[in-house]
Amino acid sequence: MTRVLVLYPIDDIATSASAYIADRTANLLEEKGFEVFRFDLWKANRLLFTLQQLLNPADFIVYAGHGTLDKWFGSLTAGGIIWPLADILNSAVLQNKLCYAVACRTSLKLGKEAPARAYMGWKVDVFVALPAAERNYLEDLTGTFLEIPKALAEGKTVSEASRAYLTKCSELKALYEANLEQWPNADFYAMAVKNNMEGFELLGDPYARIT
Repeated sequence: MTRVLVLYPIDDIATSASAYIADRTANLLEEKGFEVFRFDLWKANRLLFTLQQLLNPADFIVYAGHGTLDKWFGSLTAGGIIWPLADILNSAVLQNKLCYAVACRTSLKLGKEAPARAYMGWKVDVFVALPAAERNYLEDLTGTFLEIPKALAEGKTVSEASRAYLTKCSELKALYEANLEQWPNADFYAMAVKNNMEGFELLGDPYARIT
């Protein structure tokens, strides 16, 4: 059985939204029959991550939280300064793994230098969302991020999963642009989805699968 590790700290409003995305991802994959390990809140730390990968390694690793060029921040790291969850120095834990990082800018360096089989991430700051009176933008954007694990769980390649994500983003952007007068926040979220769509990047083997 394919093992999945989902890591998601909660430090602020932004990571509350990304944790919701990660939790929904874990639920989806469990429903599809995958063995899922959840390292949430304080458990999303370097020591537990390393031990997990040594003792019971996952094939598909999902991270949702703060990041920068060369690291996933994780929990209890003082903004990624002290023992970040993942960086170049411990990137061997990503050896031959499929990685999906809903985090800012990590594909620029970590995604390129880590020995992952495939890395799906962003080269820009990633926008998440909050519900508003006129529409639940959190659910909308969460739906875009879920396209990737959904497609992978169906046996599709990372390339096909990436295209599914980009298609969903394009459809959502068009929906917002068609409702600018009715939804006061639609202009902002149309921009946010455009940013996420254009900043997404797939690195590594485009034919990799998790099943």
